[in-house]
Parts: sequence; structure tokens; C-alpha cells
Amino acid sequence: MNTTFYRLLICQIVTLFANAALRFALPLYLLRKTGSAALYGGITAAALVPMLAGTLYGGILADSCRKQTLLAVLNFITALGLLAAAICFRQIPSTAVVLGTLCLLYAAEGLFQPAVQASLPLLLLGPALTQGNAAIQLADTIDELLGPLLGSLLLQSVGLRTLLIFCAVCLAATALFFQTLPIPQPTRQPPAAPGQRAAVGPLLRHDPQLFGMVGVLALLNLAVVPAITVGVPILVVQYLALPDRALAFTQSAMSAGGLLGGVLAGALAGRQHSRQKMLTLWCSSAVCALLGAAALPGVPSTVSYGAVTFLAFCQMAAAVPFQIDLVSSLQAQVPAAQVGRCMSFVTFAICLTQPAGQTLYGLAYDRFAAQPFLVPLLAAAASIAINIAAARFFCNKGNFTKS
Repeated sequence: MNTTFYRLLICQIVTLFANAALRFALPLYLLRKTGSAALYGGITAAALVPMLAGTLYGGILADSCRKQTLLAVLNFITALGLLAAAICFRQIPSTAVVLGTLCLLYAAEGLFQPAVQASLPLLLLGPALTQGNAAIQLADTIDELLGPLLGSLLLQSVGLRTLLIFCAVCLAATALFFQTLPIPQPTRQPPAAPGQRAAVGPLLRHDPQLFGMVGVLALLNLAVVPAITVGVPILVVQYLALPDRALAFTQSAMSAGGLLGGVLAGALAGRQHSRQKMLTLWCSSAVCALLGAAALPGVPSTVSYGAVTFLAFCQMAAAVPFQIDLVSSLQAQVPAAQVGRCMSFVTFAICLTQPAGQTLYGLAYDRFAAQPFLVPLLAAAASIAINIAAARFFCNKGNFTKS
């Protein structure tokens, strides 16, 4: 792997580190201040809408602009937005500041990731491409591991305003560094048809298993994943009444699970079968069911917290290889000049259902505040139904052959 890739990786680590710290601290600040699970789920869901828009159009920008310039401009604008939020923090209601800042962070991330993904095929070839994707995923996971810890410590010690300023400085520094990266421009190819569907449609028809993986991930983001991403903070902070440090540790455990998943993805590169994909999906069902059991009345709080943390770790360790396999398969088959469009379209399709899922599960945890165990059990039932449909699809499309 060349030096430009490593420099890109360092810039991404710093960028996502600041992003992860704020994405943890801002909703937690609001949850602590209001005590509303519905508001927590609604705010996080609303913040995802700009990310979806950014993801959809980020690929177009990544394919048509100099990628290093795009990355630099995104970080610089985000840094200015964070400074503005820090200045307005005491003059504007906290809910508006938190929502606006989260929307900015998620929109920037939606535009940022397609540019990074479109850069990899220009810097890496052959097996190095899969290794590069695993390295990018590991860097993201490390940021998700350390970001919540830093966000929790700074939120408690210096407050949200100082945390915003610190992250703004980090992003401004990386904006300058991004501009120096010598990322080559791909050779232009005349598109077969206008729009993003031209790059994605024939590919998904050629490899139906890719289509199946996209559909499965979209359904999981609607009916299963939000039960964990929304439920874990609510269970730790409200149901178990534990301090912010406990939630930060649990969030870091989730990131550590993603780290293990990235290592597994690198080790299994090119050798994943449909049977292994289904094992991942059944692990998600088991996690949801056991999460509900951990929240049953009578379970000691220390046991419940340990179980929630361990299950969050297992969920990420199982899910990440499935995601990396999809990303690497797409990057390897799409022309270099269309990678950004393809990745952004697929990411948009996968994440489109997530805001609705987070909103619904936020309302569900509010509705069943006295019996929170019912919500992950409902997610487990939905997960089983998705798994049965996915198993039939994968069997019919190749009888568990390699994807």
C-alpha cells in the first residue's frame, strides 16, 4: 500500500474521531437534560436525513471533483459550523443547537465517505483493495472506540462548548492536510445512461446476491439495528441509571466488536459463503433476544449491564464482516470513474430506512418504559422473519455459493 493511502488513513482517523466524540456527546447531553427517550430517538433520526442526502449526492461530487479538495472543503465547513454552535450555545435553545450540529456532522459524513471509498481503487489494486477497506473500517472502529470515551470525559470535565471548539480545531487541521494528498483522477468513461442507476442497476442484475445483501441491510436498519443503537443508551442511562462513563464504556465495547469484525473481514477476504452470511444474521437475532432477557425484572443491575455491553460487542463483531464484504464486492466490479456514484447509491438505499426505525424504537422505548425488555424481543421476532426470507433468497440464488 502506498504512502498516499496511509496519509489518507491518518486524516480519516482524526476526522472521524472528532465526529464520533460529538455524535456521542450531543445526544447524551440532550437525553440527560430532557430524560425523553422519544426525543432522543427523534433527534438522532432527524439528524440522519441530511446524511442520506449527503450520501446520495456525495458520490456524484466524488466522481466529478478532485477528491482531496472535496475532503478539505467538507472538514473546513464543518469546523466553521462547530465554532458557530459553540458561540450560539448559550443564546439558542439546546435542542435546536444539538439538532443543528448533529445534522451538520451527519451531512458532512454522508459526503465524506463516498469520496474516501472512491479514492481507494485509485490508490490500491488487487488484494490490497480489500486490505485497504479493512484498514479504513478498522480506523473507523477505533474512532468509534475512543471517540465516546473522549466525548464523555470532556463533556463532564470541560462541558459541551469546549468540546465543540476542540473538535473544530481538529477538523480545521485535517482540512489543510487533505489538500496536500496526491490522489489521482480516474480516466473518464462515457456513461451508458444518465444518473446513478446506470452504474448500479446492471451490476445488481448481474450479481443478485449483491442485491439481496443490500435489501437485507435495509430491512435490518428498519426493524433490528435501531433496537440496539437506540436501546443500549436508554437501557444503560435510564433503565439501569448508570453514569455517563458506563455508557461510554459500552459504546466503546461496540466499537471493539467492530474492530474484531474488521479483523475477521480481512482474514475471510474472498472466502465468505452465503452460509456464513446467514450465520451473521442469526447472531443479530440472538443478540436482540438476549438483550431483552438482560432487561427482565429481577436481573441484578451489574449482570444486566455486563450482558448489555457484551451483547453490543457481539452484534458489531458479527455485522462488520457482512458490510465489508458488500463494499469490497462493489468496489471491485464498478469502473473507477463510477465508484463514488455506486457506493453512495447503495449506502443511501441501505440507510434510507434507518431514520424511521430509530423514530419508531424511540417511541417504543417510551411506550414500554416500565417493560423495556419487550422492545428488543420484538426486534428479535422481526429479525427472525428477515432471516427466513434472506435464507430463501440466498438458497435460490446459488445454493450457498460464493458471492
